[in-house]
Amino acid sequence: MIIAVASGKGGTGKTTVAVSIALSLDVVQFVDCDVEEPNAAIFLRPVIAEKIPVTMPVPEVDESKCSGCRKCAELCAYNALVVIGKRVLVFPHMCHGCGGCTLICPEKAIAVKPREIGTIETGHAHSMEFMQGILNVGDPMATPIIGQLRARQRFLHTGYRTHTVRPARFASGG
Repeated sequence: MIIAVASGKGGTGKTTVAVSIALSLDVVQFVDCDVEEPNAAIFLRPVIAEKIPVTMPVPEVDESKCSGCRKCAELCAYNALVVIGKRVLVFPHMCHGCGGCTLICPEKAIAVKPREIGTIETGHAHSMEFMQGILNVGDPMATPIIGQLRARQRFLHTGYRTHTVRPARFASGG
């Protein structure tokens, strides 16, 4: 069984409900996907065994190869690249990591480098497995961390009783 406590306005008690449900079950994997403000650890006090950095690819321009053609900036829907003369300015926090700029560059002057956007913490609390994602303050991209949490989630198979609790808060409009 998968139980998800999701959505709703902040402060409505989602974390309290999710923690209460998790503590009342026998076999639980608790995944706090509220990466902007994970609060379940306040109540569960997990012992964190591992901290895993979450990165996303951002462009890095080799100016010695760049011809200033502007194709990268024209392609970027998020305006993460701006060309001034022959110089390309990169705004890493605006980049969504699609890699299109590296593919379209005729001079192969753009490579990608990882930029850390947050952390995943794993451990145990009471008798449950615990995971939470933490977005770096000021970073706008929560979804890659949530995706990494989901990718690391194991489905617990204990006969017919499988329980997963995932509290989550999603931005309004999505």
